[in-house]
Amino acid sequence: MVLIKNLPDRLPIFRLSTPRTGIQKLCNIAGALFGTEEFKIRENGTRIVLESGEKVVETNLKSGGIWAADTKQLWQVESRPELPDDESARKIAVNLCREHDLLPNLRGNKTINMEFSGIGRTMVAVREDRRHRQDHQIDTQVNFSARIDVGGNQVPVVGGGSEFKLTLGDRGNVIGFSGVWRDVEDADIDAAIISPDESLKQFEMMTKDVQVVDVETELAYYSAPMRQQQDFMYPVYVYRATIKVNAEIIPMRIVTLPATNFRGAEKLREIQPERQRILEAIVPPKKAVVLDTTDLLKAMPKIHPATFLWPLQREAGTSWIGLSGGLSGSQNNAKGFIDGLNNAGWKINFNWGDANAWESDWHRKDDTWVDACDFVFYTGHANMNGWTLASPDDGSLNFTETGSNPETPGDMWGQQDLEWMVIAACGPLQDDLIGNGGGDVLDRWGGAFDGMHLMMGYGGITYDNEEEGETIIEYARDGDSLINAWFRTAREIQPSSNGAAAPNGPNIYVGAMYCYRAGDASPGNDHLWGHGSVAPDPANSNVRVCMWTTT
Repeated sequence: MVLIKNLPDRLPIFRLSTPRTGIQKLCNIAGALFGTEEFKIRENGTRIVLESGEKVVETNLKSGGIWAADTKQLWQVESRPELPDDESARKIAVNLCREHDLLPNLRGNKTINMEFSGIGRTMVAVREDRRHRQDHQIDTQVNFSARIDVGGNQVPVVGGGSEFKLTLGDRGNVIGFSGVWRDVEDADIDAAIISPDESLKQFEMMTKDVQVVDVETELAYYSAPMRQQQDFMYPVYVYRATIKVNAEIIPMRIVTLPATNFRGAEKLREIQPERQRILEAIVPPKKAVVLDTTDLLKAMPKIHPATFLWPLQREAGTSWIGLSGGLSGSQNNAKGFIDGLNNAGWKINFNWGDANAWESDWHRKDDTWVDACDFVFYTGHANMNGWTLASPDDGSLNFTETGSNPETPGDMWGQQDLEWMVIAACGPLQDDLIGNGGGDVLDRWGGAFDGMHLMMGYGGITYDNEEEGETIIEYARDGDSLINAWFRTAREIQPSSNGAAAPNGPNIYVGAMYCYRAGDASPGNDHLWGHGSVAPDPANSNVRVCMWTTT
């Protein structure tokens, strides 16, 4: 276990206030980033959005956070830009931020500083007809991160609200910018520290139901993601660990625990009532329940579902590993996903957590469960080979159980209904392109696509949180493509690095994989039903694509 040295008996708590980013400031930011002067202005719940063609600049009223994007260029697989080298990109970003005051003004603060912290990028891998795959980079991201001086130690800030990120595209032009930093008042509050030994006991209690192989921790401060209001920034212990599931070593999502008595122990979630095994026999397969419009549409792929006038019942489900795996965020993370879709009129087929999240739902009984949904969300533990679930079966879903190639017809995901899945965990989209030892994701997960459109997840170790499910649905319902909604979600919630070695770090990559047949519509631009275009179900796929971007 690794800790910083010379921990004081008390740690400062920083009182925060939300910066007011008015329309004029947004216009100034848009002009600095894109040279744009005329906009349409709309308010979307807690956000003020400025739009000019493909360019969007917005602020979140809860946090004062900024999101800006040239949607024609950001995260576009087909892009082949001429990019500056990393050092040139750093200089462009630093000069732009200084010239236009894009970063928080912390020059009078002797405790907190924000400075250049690293380079990220968006990478794409494409393979057609099993030929040699083509890899290319489509942007460069320059990161600026905050650190806090505690007893002479530079302590990181985690939680999504700690960084600003500027993305450069062709010839160094800005195509994206995001970040949140709440105004920090004087640290007029302090609190008694929870000793490292006491904190470790809390962590061991949280993980008592899993076999922890290795653990280390450090001190950090927590700054909430863009969509949240936050009144205080407080210290936490950050725990990084690996667990053993059967014979396989799997990284845990990174968890945080309070480092002072200012913020007490997290409230334990309610344990989900035990699922009855008889349900497997009682619940009929999807085919026996819905044979009408869904199957009709799949038999008529040239007719887009949006052209039909009668409503279709869309269905979703979640599986999650929470308290049984030492993760306090999973239950609410999954709840945010299903609440968002339920509010949009979707039917929720299942919400199975911990011991109820059976592997058989994803494999032997997938026709009844996972493949009877249009959209499925998983959160818990994963690595490049798969993700953990509960018995029956062996307790994890492995890529070898999905087949080696997309099949039409096949018997895995999409053969019935499944269009999209999110795996909010520490994988399974690792690849040699983003981290040595990650293998070839196009080979590893190609067999999962038997009609499924998108597999969205991460290519490295990530932080446990409660926000991913709710956030992706909010942005998807606002009209973002699903990949853009997922990438934006990850960029706002996850920091840019995790401190891990390759293939699971040190950069955190969010990714999306899909397959289709050359000449057909690509699922890469899929939107949530009712909020934009959706490609027909891929058939006889011969193209495999994966795209990743650093968070």
